[in-house]
Order: sequence, then structure tokens, then C-alpha cells
Amino acid sequence: MTSPAQWREVEQVTRGVLDAVDWHAMGEIYFHEDGAQHWSARRQPVVELGIQLARRLALHVPQGGASLWVGAGVAELPVLIAEQRVLGRAVTAANLIAEECALLNAALAQAAPQAAVRYEAGDAVQVAGERRYDHVGCVSVFTDPERWPMLSGVSYGRMAPVQLQLEQFAAEREDARALAAALVARLTPPGCVTTSAEEVAWFLEQCDALGLASEAADELVETAVVGDPVGFLKVRAR
Repeated sequence: MTSPAQWREVEQVTRGVLDAVDWHAMGEIYFHEDGAQHWSARRQPVVELGIQLARRLALHVPQGGASLWVGAGVAELPVLIAEQRVLGRAVTAANLIAEECALLNAALAQAAPQAAVRYEAGDAVQVAGERRYDHVGCVSVFTDPERWPMLSGVSYGRMAPVQLQLEQFAAEREDARALAAALVARLTPPGCVTTSAEEVAWFLEQCDALGLASEAADELVETAVVGDPVGFLKVRAR
């Protein structure tokens, strides 16, 4: 059971860490101009929607387990803190952008040195190593326009068929499949995947390939940065 006091503590710690972030530097990573101003408008939703996602996640994962978060950034901060502080879970937060990891780790070290949450720069599969997890978080990764421009354009309906470069699309699709396969392979059933509605098909395909049963929960939670609705996929052995 969790208590209101624990969730208030998560909110307090999250706000403290966000106050310590160098938003001018962070804004240069995410936005082409006026980055600090953009983040100023998003910080409150990051706290509110992040804690809402964490509360929903707490209904789907056990205490004392372990989570692998792929592409974890600012939006995942409240969830990471809640998993560690409220649920007693271990969290591995991987992000390909080393500068973002450094900025968030500096803020954590300054504002919440007691929190066992750190971001690791690198590919999530390599960061995870051989470890197994009962939860994988993967939000707005397969729809990232910088990493997979063709997949992103198709997922969001921004690209007309005449614009589709078939060879590049096929290459991106196989890279994405390989990542999804590696993530599902590290999931110990019964487990859970937190992902967006646009990305769930990647995990459904791999679960089916591995003979795992999967069922999407009904509830969806809005995210603060990208805005994609996020839900939970329950995975178990058949």
C-alpha cells in the first residue's frame, strides 16, 4: 500500500530536482530557440502528469522489482523517483543523449543526493546488459523523428505515401524490430510494458513471436512533453 505522504514527497523531490536543472542548456537540446521558455511552460505538467503516470504504473508492477526505461528524460523523472522512493524498485534509466543525462544527474546530485536515481548515457540494451526486468518503459522512442524519421512520419500521419523512401523505411523498421525484440527478451513474465499507443504494435509483434500472451490495459495517460497517450501492456507466459 502507498500513502498520500509518499506521493507528496515524490512531488516535493521532483520539484526540487527540476528547480536545479540548467534549463537554458536543456532547452538547447530539445528546442531550436527559446528552449528555457518552452520548458518553463512544461515543468508543471511534467510533475502532474508524471505523478499520474507513476500512480497508474504502481497498479501494474510489484514492489521491489526492477524497471528498464528506454530514452528516459525529463518527463520520466517523477516516475523514476516514485518507483524508487514509493515502490522500492530498482530503475535503470538509459538515454542516448549524453548531455541530457549529465544535466539531469547534476540536478539530482544537487537537489536529491539521497535518491538512487541516475541516468545512464548509451543504448538501453547495452546499458541493461544481461539483467532481466519485470517492467520496461519505452515512451516516444519508436516515434522519435531524429532517430527514425520515416517511422515517425508514418506513425503520426505526417508523411504522404509519395514521400516514403522505401529502402530507408525498411531499414528503420528492422532496426526498430531489433530493439523491440531485445527489450521483450529482457522482460521476465509476468511483466509490464509502459509505452505509447503509437508504439504498442512493436511490442505486440515481439510478444507473439516469443509465444507470450499480452493484453493492453484500458487506461491511458497523457504525457507532458510529446503529448502521446501512454498505457500499459501486461505480458505473461502462455
